[in-house]
Amino acid sequence: MATTTETVAVTEPTQAGLWLRALRAPFLVASVLPVLLGILYSFIAVNRFSLSLAIATLVGAVFFHLATNMLNDNFDYRSGNDLAVKHQNPFAGGGRVLTTGRLSLGAHLGLGLGFFAAGTLLGLWLFVQMGGWDSYGGRLLLLIGMVGAGSSLFYVAPPLRLAHHGIGEVVVGLSFGPLVVMGSYIVQTGTFSWSALLLSLAPGLLVAGILWINEFPDLEADSSVGKRTLIVRMGLDRALTVYVGLIVAAFVIPVLSVLLRLTFGGSWFTEGPPFTVLLPLATVPLALKTIEAARRNYQDPMALIPANAGTIGLTVLFSLLLILGVGLGYWLP
Repeated sequence: MATTTETVAVTEPTQAGLWLRALRAPFLVASVLPVLLGILYSFIAVNRFSLSLAIATLVGAVFFHLATNMLNDNFDYRSGNDLAVKHQNPFAGGGRVLTTGRLSLGAHLGLGLGFFAAGTLLGLWLFVQMGGWDSYGGRLLLLIGMVGAGSSLFYVAPPLRLAHHGIGEVVVGLSFGPLVVMGSYIVQTGTFSWSALLLSLAPGLLVAGILWINEFPDLEADSSVGKRTLIVRMGLDRALTVYVGLIVAAFVIPVLSVLLRLTFGGSWFTEGPPFTVLLPLATVPLALKTIEAARRNYQDPMALIPANAGTIGLTVLFSLLLILGVGLGYWLP
């Protein structure tokens, strides 16, 4: 009996498609949602809102995030890190567009630096709008902007190479939590808020959790080029314990925020969060499912995919419910 062999054609991505992939745009939720949280919290807390400042803050954060994505991929490729990745886990190993050899390394770097420059210009415009160095809010924003810009530029780039020295995960947690949320809050209000700072830790911990679990499959590749991430330094077993701790700590933050408001009402937390910020606790079942997936499969890059995806989904849903909880405070004071 004759047999027929069918050949399945594999469609190569277009040049435009590769550039789009290089942006890693789906991960922008990690910066957009904290910005929205900071802006909304400022409105609920002190009833201030400027649309132009809000748009500039959001666009600036997106530019810095895009710059970070591209600069990280560019310098990881230059170090040989991307070429050392052997697994096919889509959530780890970088964007993998430069390994195709179809994009110019220089043009890729130029675009990343272009996003960085655009974000810097918007940040300086916000600084001027707030009164510059003569205003308390302006000085705070400048400090946050300098730390954030430095983190974006030198996460894996020389000479600092923050990720290579085991502080990259901390930098990411701070950048996508306190720095973004508080920067957005300060732009609107010109003031500092302890309660907003505490609440900002929750998205920061979860975004750090995304990076953390995504680094598991890259342990061997990172080690081979001297990229001594915390996962490399700890090993997978201890790193798994820390991952669980990051997720659990994120859920503690809203509870702690409400408890502190009850305890210190009239002091630090006079303006601080409504009881509805407890809404993210509804995602506990998803968190438990994701943690279990990580616990079972943390040594297998491909089997770990549900945990990688679950951590991203948990972060997005948790953050949306946190934003909703803050918003409900406007109608349910």
